Amino acid sequence: MKTLLSRRQFLAQATALTSTAPLMMGTGQVAFAASSKRVEIDLTVKEKDGSATYNGLPCGPTIYIDAGDTLDVQLINELSALHDDCTDNPNAFHGRNTTNLHTHGLHVSPTTDASGKFDADNVFVSVVPRDQYVPCAEVCGVDVKKNFRWGENTFRFETRSDHPTGTFWYHAHKHGSTFQQVGDGLAGPLIIRDRSGEMPPYIEQAEEKILMIMNRGLLLVDPGGGGEFDPVIQMRPGAVQRWRIINAQAAGNSYAYIRTNVPGLEIYQIAFDGLTLERRVAVDQDNDEEPWFNPAALAPGNRTDFIVRVPVDAEERSFSLPVFRSVKELLELSGSISSNLQIDIVGDPVEALWSDDDSLPGPGLRPIGHSESKRELTFSPQFGVDGEKFTGEVKHTIPLGAEEEWTIFNNTGGVHAYHIHVNPFFVTHV
Repeated sequence: MKTLLSRRQFLAQATALTSTAPLMMGTGQVAFAASSKRVEIDLTVKEKDGSATYNGLPCGPTIYIDAGDTLDVQLINELSALHDDCTDNPNAFHGRNTTNLHTHGLHVSPTTDASGKFDADNVFVSVVPRDQYVPCAEVCGVDVKKNFRWGENTFRFETRSDHPTGTFWYHAHKHGSTFQQVGDGLAGPLIIRDRSGEMPPYIEQAEEKILMIMNRGLLLVDPGGGGEFDPVIQMRPGAVQRWRIINAQAAGNSYAYIRTNVPGLEIYQIAFDGLTLERRVAVDQDNDEEPWFNPAALAPGNRTDFIVRVPVDAEERSFSLPVFRSVKELLELSGSISSNLQIDIVGDPVEALWSDDDSLPGPGLRPIGHSESKRELTFSPQFGVDGEKFTGEVKHTIPLGAEEEWTIFNNTGGVHAYHIHVNPFFVTHV
């Protein structure tokens, strides 16, 4: 084992934590006033050009909410009925046209809303086409009324007022068809807006771009849904932009990597997986002792926010930032897949706000310390964990606020993505 102390030091300083968790309020921290808004969104799953889509577009609309809001999503399934939900092998592909909705990174209820009337972020719910026949009680003993919804369903996501702000996303998460549906494009950005005055003015006032790395390529998102593949971003000399980047690829080995060392373009990481760093970090693609050390590298499901600046004296020019969408490029293997993000520096100079102070508000989380509590997990072949296939049974229960040291073994023979969905952690050595 090679100990990556620089990784620990970097993360301890920058608090670049994966996924999100509720803010742990400590001495001197301020509780936030609750928002009471309800945001309502309709998503219709329909086939277009042989692929499942949200509203007929290659990605769903961008959902904007504030911390404390309640988000209601009406999910309508207009795919054709296939009658293929029931199987005695749940880890085989099945339920091709059955879907549901999952908010990736939000710290919300995994079962129902507070009233118990609406499904929340429950990935065991299945929304089948309206005419689909589901005989699962006979085939595998599954309670159909508990797990299945016909034609449409309302998902209600209730966020707390102290929820971290940042870049999240939503996607289909029906076990048995997730890979195919997310690969088709059943995904979209979900942004929890920064609180007023929370971020430095040069970030608050920066123009925003949202980029999704998808199976079909790199997409510059249109807020209403869809967007431009292999896009062109125009920036004037002196301009400052905030790029929110989401790796929304379906395959577990789709480890995206952005070539960033371009003369005349300054790129800094300011957030990771919906958590604001304590200071901005200059992105240097050559500093890659391990692929995950580089802030421009994203495992599937990762999100990063960059603040990008063009020097005011930059000359007009056009260049591309390659976005590699496969782990093969990172491992210097042949057959890598890449897209291009074209940058055109054009127009008269502009004096956008900037600051030499690199400090940021940070995520408000209690620092992770040393833990005597230890746990081991092993990914096994044939979709197993610790030699057992997933059954839905809770295997590990941990007290809220606990800190543990986990050692993860991968015995599958392949590259395997890993995350703990809403709890922050960092890699100490590999």
